[in-house]
Amino acid sequence: MALFISPERRPLLEANHLGSFDDAWVFKAAWFEEPNARRGGWSGVCRIALPLPEGGELGVFLKRQENHQRRTWRHPIAGEPSFACEFRMLRYVEAHDVPAPRPLFFGSAVADGKPRGILMTQELAGYRPLDVVMRELFADGCPPLARKRLLLRKVAALVRQLHDARVMHRSLYPKHLFVRWDSGAEPEVAVIDLEKSRTTLIAAVRTVYDLATLTRHSDYWSRSDRLYFLLQYLGLQRLTPWARRLCRWIVKRAQRKRRD
Repeated sequence: MALFISPERRPLLEANHLGSFDDAWVFKAAWFEEPNARRGGWSGVCRIALPLPEGGELGVFLKRQENHQRRTWRHPIAGEPSFACEFRMLRYVEAHDVPAPRPLFFGSAVADGKPRGILMTQELAGYRPLDVVMRELFADGCPPLARKRLLLRKVAALVRQLHDARVMHRSLYPKHLFVRWDSGAEPEVAVIDLEKSRTTLIAAVRTVYDLATLTRHSDYWSRSDRLYFLLQYLGLQRLTPWARRLCRWIVKRAQRKRRD
Protein backbone atom coordinates (compact mmCIF):
# COMPACT_ATOMS: atom_id res chain seq x y z
CA MET A 1 0.00 0.00 0.00
CA ALA A 2 1.19 3.52 -0.86
CA LEU A 3 0.03 6.30 1.43
CA PHE A 4 0.60 10.06 1.74
CA ILE A 5 -1.16 12.36 4.23
CA SER A 6 -0.45 16.08 4.46
CA PRO A 7 1.28 16.62 7.83
CA GLU A 8 -0.48 19.98 8.17
CA ARG A 9 -3.96 18.52 7.61
CA ARG A 10 -3.54 15.10 9.19
CA PRO A 11 -5.27 16.06 12.50
CA LEU A 12 -8.23 17.51 10.57
CA LEU A 13 -8.56 14.44 8.36
CA GLU A 14 -8.29 12.06 11.30
CA ALA A 15 -10.91 14.04 13.23
CA ASN A 16 -13.28 13.58 10.28
CA HIS A 17 -12.61 9.85 9.82
CA LEU A 18 -10.46 10.38 6.73
CA GLY A 19 -7.09 9.55 8.23
CA SER A 20 -6.58 6.10 6.70
CA PHE A 21 -7.08 4.44 3.34
CA ASP A 22 -9.89 2.22 4.58
CA ASP A 23 -11.74 5.10 6.25
CA ALA A 24 -11.46 7.29 3.16
CA TRP A 25 -12.61 4.45 0.90
CA VAL A 26 -15.86 3.82 2.80
CA PHE A 27 -16.58 7.49 3.60
CA LYS A 28 -20.18 8.33 2.72
CA ALA A 29 -20.65 11.41 0.55
CA ALA A 30 -22.73 12.40 -2.46
CA TRP A 31 -21.09 12.34 -5.88
CA PHE A 32 -19.99 15.76 -7.09
CA GLU A 33 -19.96 14.33 -10.62
CA GLU A 34 -21.35 11.07 -11.92
CA PRO A 35 -18.68 8.33 -11.71
CA ASN A 36 -16.82 7.54 -14.91
CA ALA A 37 -17.05 3.82 -15.73
CA ARG A 38 -14.84 2.11 -18.29
CA ARG A 39 -13.38 -1.35 -18.98
CA GLY A 40 -14.57 -2.91 -15.76
CA GLY A 41 -13.47 -0.01 -13.56
CA TRP A 42 -14.81 3.29 -12.29
CA SER A 43 -13.65 6.67 -11.01
CA GLY A 44 -15.68 9.27 -9.10
CA VAL A 45 -15.35 12.45 -7.05
CA CYS A 46 -17.17 13.86 -4.01
CA ARG A 47 -16.98 17.29 -2.40
CA ILE A 48 -16.78 17.39 1.39
CA ALA A 49 -16.92 20.40 3.72
CA LEU A 50 -14.71 19.72 6.75
CA PRO A 51 -15.35 21.93 9.83
CA LEU A 52 -12.20 23.70 11.00
CA PRO A 53 -11.34 23.93 14.72
CA GLU A 54 -10.96 27.71 14.45
CA GLY A 55 -14.33 28.04 12.71
CA GLY A 56 -15.40 27.93 9.11
CA GLU A 57 -14.82 24.96 6.87
CA LEU A 58 -12.33 23.52 4.42
CA GLY A 59 -13.64 22.34 1.08
CA VAL A 60 -12.10 19.04 0.01
CA PHE A 61 -12.50 16.91 -3.10
CA LEU A 62 -12.36 13.18 -2.42
CA LYS A 63 -11.63 11.17 -5.57
CA ARG A 64 -11.82 7.39 -5.56
CA GLN A 65 -11.29 4.83 -8.30
CA GLU A 66 -11.18 1.08 -8.75
CA ASN A 67 -9.59 -0.85 -11.60
CA HIS A 68 -8.95 2.44 -13.39
CA GLN A 69 -5.36 1.97 -14.51
CA ARG A 70 -2.91 3.87 -16.69
CA ARG A 71 0.26 2.40 -18.14
CA THR A 72 3.39 4.32 -17.17
CA TRP A 73 7.13 3.76 -17.49
CA ARG A 74 7.05 2.68 -13.84
CA HIS A 75 4.30 0.14 -14.55
CA PRO A 76 4.32 -0.51 -18.31
CA ILE A 77 2.24 -3.71 -18.27
CA ALA A 78 -0.30 -3.72 -15.44
CA GLY A 79 -0.38 0.05 -15.12
CA GLU A 80 -1.15 1.97 -11.93
CA PRO A 81 -4.11 4.02 -10.66
CA SER A 82 -4.34 7.18 -12.74
CA PHE A 83 -4.62 9.13 -9.49
CA ALA A 84 -1.03 8.11 -8.76
CA CYS A 85 0.04 10.02 -11.87
CA GLU A 86 -2.04 13.03 -10.86
CA PHE A 87 -0.70 12.98 -7.31
CA ARG A 88 2.92 12.97 -8.48
CA MET A 89 2.20 15.83 -10.86
CA LEU A 90 0.46 17.87 -8.15
CA ARG A 91 3.51 17.44 -5.93
CA TYR A 92 5.76 18.36 -8.85
CA VAL A 93 3.95 21.59 -9.75
CA GLU A 94 3.71 22.48 -6.06
CA ALA A 95 7.50 22.24 -5.87
CA HIS A 96 7.69 24.57 -8.89
CA ASP A 97 5.23 27.08 -7.37
CA VAL A 98 2.62 26.55 -10.09
CA PRO A 99 -0.82 27.42 -8.63
CA ALA A 100 -2.87 24.20 -8.44
CA PRO A 101 -4.94 22.26 -5.89
CA ARG A 102 -2.93 21.12 -2.88
CA PRO A 103 -2.83 17.34 -2.37
CA LEU A 104 -3.95 16.35 1.12
CA PHE A 105 -4.12 12.57 0.84
CA PHE A 106 -3.11 9.87 -1.60
CA GLY A 107 -3.33 6.13 -1.25
CA SER A 108 -3.34 3.04 -3.41
CA ALA A 109 -4.09 -0.56 -2.49
CA VAL A 110 -5.41 -3.82 -3.95
CA ALA A 111 -8.64 -5.40 -2.69
CA ASP A 112 -10.11 -8.61 -4.09
CA GLY A 113 -7.57 -8.45 -6.90
CA LYS A 114 -8.70 -4.96 -7.96
CA PRO A 115 -6.38 -1.96 -7.64
CA ARG A 116 -7.87 1.03 -5.86
CA GLY A 117 -6.75 4.63 -5.67
CA ILE A 118 -7.74 7.62 -3.53
CA LEU A 119 -6.72 11.23 -4.06
CA MET A 120 -7.89 14.08 -1.86
CA THR A 121 -7.21 17.72 -2.73
CA GLN A 122 -8.01 21.06 -1.15
CA GLU A 123 -10.68 23.06 -2.93
CA LEU A 124 -9.62 26.22 -4.73
CA ALA A 125 -11.97 28.42 -2.70
CA GLY A 126 -13.46 31.31 -4.64
CA TYR A 127 -12.14 30.08 -8.00
CA ARG A 128 -14.32 29.39 -11.03
CA PRO A 129 -13.60 27.88 -14.47
CA LEU A 130 -12.17 30.28 -17.04
CA ASP A 131 -14.99 29.60 -19.52
CA VAL A 132 -17.57 30.63 -16.89
CA VAL A 133 -15.66 33.82 -16.09
CA MET A 134 -15.30 34.64 -19.80
CA ARG A 135 -19.01 34.12 -20.43
CA GLU A 136 -19.83 36.52 -17.61
CA LEU A 137 -17.41 39.09 -19.02
CA PHE A 138 -19.26 38.98 -22.34
CA ALA A 139 -22.76 38.79 -20.84
CA ASP A 140 -23.48 42.48 -21.46
CA GLY A 141 -21.64 42.75 -24.76
CA CYS A 142 -17.93 43.25 -25.33
CA PRO A 143 -16.11 43.87 -22.02
CA PRO A 144 -13.66 46.76 -21.57
CA LEU A 145 -10.46 45.96 -23.45
CA ALA A 146 -8.22 46.61 -20.44
CA ARG A 147 -10.21 44.22 -18.27
CA LYS A 148 -10.22 41.47 -20.87
CA ARG A 149 -6.51 41.83 -21.57
CA LEU A 150 -5.68 41.73 -17.88
CA LEU A 151 -7.33 38.34 -17.66
CA LEU A 152 -5.58 37.12 -20.82
CA ARG A 153 -2.21 38.21 -19.40
CA LYS A 154 -2.79 36.33 -16.16
CA VAL A 155 -3.86 33.16 -17.98
CA ALA A 156 -0.88 33.41 -20.35
CA ALA A 157 1.49 33.84 -17.40
CA LEU A 158 0.08 30.75 -15.66
CA VAL A 159 0.33 28.58 -18.77
CA ARG A 160 3.88 29.80 -19.40
CA GLN A 161 4.80 29.04 -15.79
CA LEU A 162 3.43 25.52 -16.21
CA HIS A 163 5.40 25.04 -19.44
CA ASP A 164 8.56 26.50 -17.95
CA ALA A 165 8.31 23.71 -15.38
CA ARG A 166 8.42 21.35 -18.44
CA VAL A 167 4.82 20.22 -17.89
CA MET A 168 2.53 19.53 -20.84
CA HIS A 169 -1.02 19.52 -19.54
CA ARG A 170 -2.46 17.46 -22.43
CA SER A 171 -6.04 18.52 -21.61
CA LEU A 172 -5.81 22.29 -21.39
CA TYR A 173 -9.46 23.22 -21.77
CA PRO A 174 -10.76 26.52 -20.36
CA LYS A 175 -12.67 24.50 -17.74
CA HIS A 176 -9.31 23.29 -16.39
CA LEU A 177 -8.03 26.83 -15.79
CA PHE A 178 -9.59 28.31 -12.65
CA VAL A 179 -9.86 32.02 -11.91
CA ARG A 180 -10.47 33.97 -8.71
CA TRP A 181 -11.23 37.61 -9.41
CA ASP A 182 -12.30 39.47 -6.32
CA SER A 183 -13.62 43.01 -6.57
CA GLY A 184 -10.80 45.54 -6.70
CA ALA A 185 -8.11 42.86 -7.07
CA GLU A 186 -6.25 41.37 -10.00
CA PRO A 187 -7.31 37.92 -11.17
CA GLU A 188 -5.54 34.86 -9.81
CA VAL A 189 -5.30 31.78 -12.03
CA ALA A 190 -4.66 28.12 -11.18
CA VAL A 191 -4.60 24.89 -13.17
CA ILE A 192 -6.51 21.69 -12.33
CA ASP A 193 -7.03 18.17 -13.70
CA LEU A 194 -3.39 17.14 -14.12
CA GLU A 195 -4.19 13.44 -14.42
CA LYS A 196 -3.00 13.22 -18.04
CA SER A 197 -0.11 15.65 -17.68
CA ARG A 198 3.50 14.70 -18.22
CA THR A 199 6.87 16.40 -18.40
CA THR A 200 8.52 16.88 -21.79
CA LEU A 201 11.92 18.23 -22.78
CA ILE A 202 10.91 19.95 -26.04
CA ALA A 203 9.35 23.34 -25.32
CA ALA A 204 7.67 23.70 -28.72
CA VAL A 205 5.81 20.41 -28.21
CA ARG A 206 4.34 21.66 -24.94
CA THR A 207 3.37 24.97 -26.51
CA VAL A 208 1.74 23.63 -29.68
CA TYR A 209 -0.09 20.75 -28.00
CA ASP A 210 -1.59 22.75 -25.14
CA LEU A 211 -2.25 26.06 -26.89
CA ALA A 212 -3.95 24.31 -29.79
CA THR A 213 -6.34 22.71 -27.30
CA LEU A 214 -6.93 25.98 -25.47
CA THR A 215 -7.45 27.87 -28.75
CA ARG A 216 -9.90 25.30 -30.08
CA HIS A 217 -12.13 25.55 -27.00
CA SER A 218 -11.92 29.30 -26.28
CA ASP A 219 -15.09 30.34 -28.08
CA TYR A 220 -15.17 33.83 -26.61
CA TRP A 221 -11.66 34.76 -27.79
CA SER A 222 -11.45 36.82 -30.97
CA ARG A 223 -8.56 36.54 -33.39
CA SER A 224 -6.90 39.57 -31.79
CA ASP A 225 -7.44 38.01 -28.33
CA ARG A 226 -5.61 34.88 -29.45
CA LEU A 227 -2.75 36.91 -30.89
CA TYR A 228 -2.50 39.00 -27.71
CA PHE A 229 -2.51 35.84 -25.58
CA LEU A 230 0.29 34.29 -27.65
CA LEU A 231 2.42 37.43 -27.45
CA GLN A 232 1.95 37.57 -23.67
CA TYR A 233 2.77 33.88 -23.40
CA LEU A 234 5.97 34.36 -25.42
CA GLY A 235 6.88 37.66 -23.75
CA LEU A 236 6.97 39.55 -27.07
CA GLN A 237 5.74 42.92 -28.26
CA ARG A 238 5.24 41.73 -31.84
CA LEU A 239 5.49 38.51 -33.81
CA THR A 240 8.97 37.34 -34.77
CA PRO A 241 9.57 34.85 -37.63
CA TRP A 242 9.79 32.03 -35.06
CA ALA A 243 6.60 33.18 -33.33
CA ARG A 244 4.77 33.28 -36.67
CA ARG A 245 5.82 29.71 -37.38
CA LEU A 246 4.72 28.65 -33.91
CA CYS A 247 1.38 30.37 -34.46
CA ARG A 248 0.86 28.51 -37.73
CA TRP A 249 1.58 25.18 -36.03
CA ILE A 250 -0.90 25.96 -33.25
CA VAL A 251 -3.64 26.96 -35.70
CA LYS A 252 -2.97 23.97 -37.95
CA ARG A 253 -3.22 21.50 -35.06
CA ALA A 254 -6.35 23.19 -33.69
CA GLN A 255 -8.05 23.01 -37.10
CA ARG A 256 -7.08 19.38 -37.60
CA LYS A 257 -8.40 18.37 -34.18
CA ARG A 258 -11.60 20.32 -34.83
CA ARG A 259 -12.16 18.39 -38.07
CA ASP A 260 -11.50 15.10 -36.26
